[in-house]
Amino acid sequence: MYPRFLQFGAFVISSYGVLAVVAALCGIALWAGIARRTGRDPAKIQSAGLLAVVCVVVGARLAVVAANWRGFLEAPLLILSAGTLASGSAAIFGVVLAVIAVILYLLLARVQLIPALDDAAPAVMLVLAVLDIGDFAAGSHYGAPTAAPWGVTYSSRFAARTTGVPLGIALHPVQIYAAIAHFLLAAVLVAMLRHQGRPAEVLGTTLFADGILRFLLAPLSGAYAEAPALFHVVTPAQAVAMLMVVLGGLCWLGRGRQTAVQNA
Repeated sequence: MYPRFLQFGAFVISSYGVLAVVAALCGIALWAGIARRTGRDPAKIQSAGLLAVVCVVVGARLAVVAANWRGFLEAPLLILSAGTLASGSAAIFGVVLAVIAVILYLLLARVQLIPALDDAAPAVMLVLAVLDIGDFAAGSHYGAPTAAPWGVTYSSRFAARTTGVPLGIALHPVQIYAAIAHFLLAAVLVAMLRHQGRPAEVLGTTLFADGILRFLLAPLSGAYAEAPALFHVVTPAQAVAMLMVVLGGLCWLGRGRQTAVQNA
């Protein structure tokens, strides 16, 4: 829709980049605010949030460099440009690095890990919601063709060149579907935290609900038709979603066992 936020000659500030900054600031603010209310040190939580942002960016760039090291030697600025962060595998590497770094930091800072991750869950959903809007603006992670009256049609050649979104074809606004769901999920998780539930309850709900969401939205994705099928059943994206559902169920199972031990 609006992939360029500002442009000065050949220099472009992308809408996705601006919204990514907004997402990071909102996520850190929400996590720190929840931590303040639940009695955890907001300064440590802010540090953990900043560490996560740095790791996502640095990790994604390192993954891109590793996958394109010959091109990096020839044109390092091109490989390190903001557009390279659109790569799905690079983003996943950055997220994994961020999760590991944050967990290690929380342990070293002597912050209770599971309650802190429960507090982080609504913030992560808020971040994803804002990033979904960024995807919609940029044309990345676009939807499959549709005849629905709410289908969206991209016309920006810049978007087509940077994300590969097809022009002149009505597509499912799958990014907006995801954004609405993530905003609603963030609100539900904040409400759950107010009721002082068991440890890992909010974390488990997040993994389970987001996994279900990703599984259901996968067939509406523009990449679904060309995605390889694992065991001729599900795509890799749906397999990851199923894993999230299982992990969410394990969190609930662990919570149930803890409750049974406490009541024994």
